[in-house]
Amino acid sequence: MLSRKERLTRQALLQDIDTLPSIGGWMLSARNLAFTAGLTQEAYLENPTQGFIKANHALKVDGIVNGPVIPNKPDVIRTGSLSEESYPDRDPAEVLADADKIPDDPKALLKDFNAEAVRDEYRELFARHRAIYDGMEVVPNFWDLGGPFPLYWTYGYTAFFEACALYPDAIGKIWWSRCVVARERAKILAPLYKELDLLPLLFCGEDLCNNSGPMVSPAMIRKHYFPHVKTIAEPLVDAGVRMVHHCDGDVRPFLQDFLDLGYSGFQGFQYECGVDVCELRKLKPTLGEKPLIFGGLSVSRTLPFGTPDDVRREVDYLVDATDGGRGLFLFTSNVTGYEVPAENIIAGYQQIKARAPYVLGAPPLQKWPVVSPRM
Repeated sequence: MLSRKERLTRQALLQDIDTLPSIGGWMLSARNLAFTAGLTQEAYLENPTQGFIKANHALKVDGIVNGPVIPNKPDVIRTGSLSEESYPDRDPAEVLADADKIPDDPKALLKDFNAEAVRDEYRELFARHRAIYDGMEVVPNFWDLGGPFPLYWTYGYTAFFEACALYPDAIGKIWWSRCVVARERAKILAPLYKELDLLPLLFCGEDLCNNSGPMVSPAMIRKHYFPHVKTIAEPLVDAGVRMVHHCDGDVRPFLQDFLDLGYSGFQGFQYECGVDVCELRKLKPTLGEKPLIFGGLSVSRTLPFGTPDDVRREVDYLVDATDGGRGLFLFTSNVTGYEVPAENIIAGYQQIKARAPYVLGAPPLQKWPVVSPRM
């Protein structure tokens, strides 16, 4: 029997495994975590971290993303924390002004960069999470290493999107400047994979799309954004790290771009946007023969609106669509809220352990299951 670490590592490298692996850490519901852990909500809230760990052990997950969601209040609702009302006076011309202030020399951008402090930060984080996770493996997850696309956190949506249209070179320079710093962090993290004996995985990647497709012109992204993001990925890919890109919305226009950047797989998927795991598996990444899949229990359809049987059928489809689960890591497509029945989450994680690797259903499911309404 493989250890959790061996199972996750071998799956990342597309080598044979004993049981299909799963990942936890994205359940935003004290009620659900308490139920899954076999605790009362009151007992969970006395020690949320301990309850979180107990719940994930009950789900028999193999790994947990670093920086997990550990709710410490009952019935927390996940909402977008960015409001355009917070940026009432921002103007796209500010983007142009800010870009003009950025030095052209990367050395000037890095004059205050403290490599040793960053190295210590990574070491401390992995040591802390390994101690907390009680035998479940840490799945590295650093959003800043996936690219700095969402400048709307600085300028608001309106000013950012208008600047993309009016001043693409300026937006590109700001992206470049942030990628210079992120690349230095990636160069520090890459050798730590060997030093700290980490899983050869990195989960990251910002949202570039909504349900209608790319938020910004693909031509602009390919000219002003992706070339800089590729420089972040290079030291990690050179170190053999399999990078997995988060995929919200209709990401189909960028799937090959992500692989060309050096990514080895995808996480998330909204099948209601036309994204289909069967189509993803036809693509070929830089490292490996088939894309890795972190997914794809749907937090937008199946988990909140389906039944436990719907969830089990979704897991069955994912296994069948990945040649019997080769390269598949069961994970939620995004953070689950308290509106998701705990029974649905439990059903998904139980089903992945019930499926033997590399054995297709009889017959294998050919289409992503349609959710049947809960009564």
